[in-house]
Amino acid sequence: MESRGIEDMFDFRRFPKDGLLLLLVLLYAPVGVCLMLLRIFIGVHVFLVSCALPERFLRRFLVRIMCSVLGMHVRQNNPLSRDKNTKLYICNHVTEFDHNVINLLAPCSTPQTGGSTGFVCWARGFMEMHSAPGQTALAEPLQRYCSTDGTQALLLFPEEDTTNGRAGLLKFSSWPFSLTDPIQPVALRVTRPLLALSTPGSSWLLELLWTFFVPCTVYHVSWLPPVSRQDGESVQEFASKIQELLARELGVVSHPSD
Repeated sequence: MESRGIEDMFDFRRFPKDGLLLLLVLLYAPVGVCLMLLRIFIGVHVFLVSCALPERFLRRFLVRIMCSVLGMHVRQNNPLSRDKNTKLYICNHVTEFDHNVINLLAPCSTPQTGGSTGFVCWARGFMEMHSAPGQTALAEPLQRYCSTDGTQALLLFPEEDTTNGRAGLLKFSSWPFSLTDPIQPVALRVTRPLLALSTPGSSWLLELLWTFFVPCTVYHVSWLPPVSRQDGESVQEFASKIQELLARELGVVSHPSD
């Protein structure tokens, strides 16, 4: 597979370089602004519905339909590969809303590892962690969470940052792979016409407005079979193995060159 550099993993400009595509964006802009305003109104109702209904299949089904109206279309591959007994999903990270999308397909919790807390953390669908800063401090309560009966699966993103998803995967942090066993890898592809999915330094709120502006953003979720850590295999080796599996599924390189 062709070697790709770290710089290929990020889109540093929102708009296309091609003159014809840029013209199409300008022509579409009035429609996009109207669509964005309409979707903000609808989005408030989606949030209220998600708050009012209990955590059941019906709520996820209704919210998934309403999210399609907001321009976030979710497609699922190999759903039978999902193991409902697995307590940890590991996924590559493409947008600020990956955890919301996967939660529409399978009930799961994603801890907030930084940034907003309180109401904003809850409203965005994160599980707030009351622990000291740092990965080591976070790992211990998450281990207890995984070992507790009746809890939802954890969804973690070991890349710890979003990429454009087209070139490769950032090196996985090893600490999530020490929490529990087995682990279910989840491969995520995201496509969008005209505009980049994200740009470095952009806030989640701005990304949400761009999502409402474009015609649609399509999330392709693929479930890979659960993988267990082998005897004598280190946590870092296990993390690298999962990263290779996801890279092959996505058709990207697992370790881009610097």
